[in-house]
Amino acid sequence: MHIPRTRSLVGGALALSVAALAACNQSDSPLAPSFAKKSASVTTLSSTSTTWDFAQLLIDGTAGPVDLGTSETITNGSFGSIVATSPDSHVTVKGGDLVLTASERGLGLCHTSGATCSFPADGDEVGDGGAGTLLLTFDGVLPAGSQLEGFSLGSLQDHIASPPNGEGYRYSISTDGGQTFGSVIQVLPDASDTIADVTLPSPVPTADLVVKFEKATAGSDDNDYTVRSVTISQPGPELLGRMTGGGVKATGSDNEVVTFGLTLHCDILLSNNLEVNWQGHQWHLTKPIEAATCTNQQNDAPPPASPIDTFEGTAYGKLDGVANSYATFKFEDHGEPGTSDRVQITIYQPGSTSTVALQVPDQLISVGNWQMHYDQPHGQHP
Repeated sequence: MHIPRTRSLVGGALALSVAALAACNQSDSPLAPSFAKKSASVTTLSSTSTTWDFAQLLIDGTAGPVDLGTSETITNGSFGSIVATSPDSHVTVKGGDLVLTASERGLGLCHTSGATCSFPADGDEVGDGGAGTLLLTFDGVLPAGSQLEGFSLGSLQDHIASPPNGEGYRYSISTDGGQTFGSVIQVLPDASDTIADVTLPSPVPTADLVVKFEKATAGSDDNDYTVRSVTISQPGPELLGRMTGGGVKATGSDNEVVTFGLTLHCDILLSNNLEVNWQGHQWHLTKPIEAATCTNQQNDAPPPASPIDTFEGTAYGKLDGVANSYATFKFEDHGEPGTSDRVQITIYQPGSTSTVALQVPDQLISVGNWQMHYDQPHGQHP
């Protein structure tokens, strides 16, 4: 999976990418930038996802349940740590002797007024024996820029078929360290003894992130479940490369022949060139380009070897000699001899982000070849 981040070459901080590019024929550009001078940025695209299986990390090979007290730090090697706490119970874990796909494994709670839990009377799952709240705090996750993608719950039973004892759950999210929580999401399973894999609508940065788990409905001690695992994406290194192409042809939305010549670097503060010609018109790049997003989507650009196969960007240039003409573009190199390479570009009239001067919808190029390269000496060949 590739999850983009943008690195400012001025400040060096990570932030979500705003270079979402699409050629469109709508009256308004989706980017709609101001015409003030902007900081140059380049996007880091490679990323990995890790699944933190709590039973494996805490009691691998042990059945449990194990009383972890009111707080437990769960460490996952170089990926940092997550802290599990409960304001009204003890945190427990069980199922380390079961296969990873088993539902009866993961974090839970016991309910006791004493110093320790007594099993099984006090329960071993969230909601078993009482209401109970389980909090997971993610600000110890490494590296900076990591995001929570979702989580998995287990030991769930059919809520629809067996009310009020069927099992459901609620969760809510805080992005300010647990001071305030957003909307409570309630989920009521409709399949017996199942695992629920939850994918968040969009990944959430782990910095200052706390997720709260509670039983779904009041009035049933059997309304319980385990928190099996969480899935977290970690940003990888920048994919720095260079793209070249000359004599490439495509067809505009008005059936005009469009030709391209370019040399573009993912490190956009280097010397970049882009020229587009069509039916008596010419657009050429004003350096430096505004932003670039370099990705390796299909890993099919070689030969020669390259860390990227797709280059997306936004830039200002001169249209027929008149400055301040905005453009969004996307070029894809999918191997030799270029018959699978793709192009997409929209160029706007100078001073406008609504009046389109040229639109080339996403398509295969008709003539020529894009070529991606390692950007020596700025990128290193493996």
